[in-house]
Amino acid sequence: MMKANVFSGISCIFYVMYYSLLYDDTRTGLLVHPYPVTALISSFTIALSFKLTCSYNRWWEAATALHTMHAKWLDVASTMAAFHLQSKIYDDIAPPAFGDHQDVNYTFVRKRESTDRTNFVTARETLSENEEKPSSQKTNLFDRIRTARRKNKNKANDTIEDGKEENISINVTSTSRLPYPKDYWTRNKSQANGLVSAEDAAVSAQERDNLASKPSLFLQETAHLVSLLSAVALSTLRYDADGEEAPLTVFVPGKKWPHNNSDHDGQELRQNGYHRNRIWLTLKYLLDVSRSRKEILDYNAARPIPVIGGISDKEAELLLNARGSSAKVSLVYLWITEMITREHQHGSMGTVAPPIISRLYQFTSDGHLWYNTARKMAYIPFPFPHTQLTTGFIIVAVFVVPLMMLSKTNIYFGFILNYFVMAVLAGLNEVAKELQNPFTNVPNDLPLNLFQAQFNESLVTIFASYHPDAWWEVKENA
Repeated sequence: MMKANVFSGISCIFYVMYYSLLYDDTRTGLLVHPYPVTALISSFTIALSFKLTCSYNRWWEAATALHTMHAKWLDVASTMAAFHLQSKIYDDIAPPAFGDHQDVNYTFVRKRESTDRTNFVTARETLSENEEKPSSQKTNLFDRIRTARRKNKNKANDTIEDGKEENISINVTSTSRLPYPKDYWTRNKSQANGLVSAEDAAVSAQERDNLASKPSLFLQETAHLVSLLSAVALSTLRYDADGEEAPLTVFVPGKKWPHNNSDHDGQELRQNGYHRNRIWLTLKYLLDVSRSRKEILDYNAARPIPVIGGISDKEAELLLNARGSSAKVSLVYLWITEMITREHQHGSMGTVAPPIISRLYQFTSDGHLWYNTARKMAYIPFPFPHTQLTTGFIIVAVFVVPLMMLSKTNIYFGFILNYFVMAVLAGLNEVAKELQNPFTNVPNDLPLNLFQAQFNESLVTIFASYHPDAWWEVKENA
């Protein structure tokens, strides 16, 4: 609206000039009737409305593509987790199946332990608990990880004193109420074959709860790879530099949601070393000067995309060597499909039939398809001829609209009408320009960090294991 006011102000100046110099001539000359100018302005409006419609369709299609992409990749993680819980390592702790107790299916009455959640007091207490928010992270995790990588770059093959490979552990302080590993990347040799050890293979309710707090490495790796796939996809859509390491950081469950409007995350941006001069930015906006490549990269680096488990040095190196946005996403796509194939062949997903397993490949492929749909909006700009045409219309309208307003005998009414007509025309053009690219036009870009945070929280749910009321037993009547 600020830029539209500039065009309106200039147009009003011309209106005053026309009124003082040409008012009598226009009433007796060719422009005695406003219809010729009205026809011209109407054609301008049609062109601008068409541009606005196309721009909004691009913005909305991009939002639809991202949500569908996340839905498909979440299907992959949830389905893999469900299949994994049917593997043999869970036989001793898995809940009973109704199919194994056909004799009680028609006589068994299910009762669930529950408390009253409908009264006002309970509802008020629940709302009060939900209002408690975790404190924001004051540590720049992205800088810390990058510094650690630089220090350990030449020590990748070193061993510690006991001769074993060094385990780099990223401690994650989680405020989530779902199970989450405290030391995500610590992989002990004793856990190499799965989640359940001899001590864990008991069936008591207490030990089942303890089991749920220690997700298997299969579930951890599934959540990590799917989260990484989404993070890499989003980083390429917002133009993170090719040939530079993408700003990815460790996901902290329960952390405050990123804001829909990135301008409202100013405190986090400053904490991550990004400082912006609002006067300079406003001046560039008024002059219609786009952000430079360096400004975009600095802004993105201050808003790193969170990944469950962070990103390892080897992953970062391979992603850095992959050239182009499509190659980076395809690399992580390969890692996921390879894991599905390997783990299925070795029984990590139970005895699920291969035709059912094929749905995992289909879900992964569908998500990749929707990523490329969003990528189409990111890398194919709005047609330049139409942009050039509408920009020329706005410049012409600045001089033509005041002529149409000369038909009004009251200079004040004509001045006000001229201002609002020009504001509408220029405003339509500016809104269309903001919506043309849904991923880079701050602050009207899609909230990619919020989408990723919500997606990660959804992935964490696969750590919840079985349904809490899935265990039951038949009790004889007293």
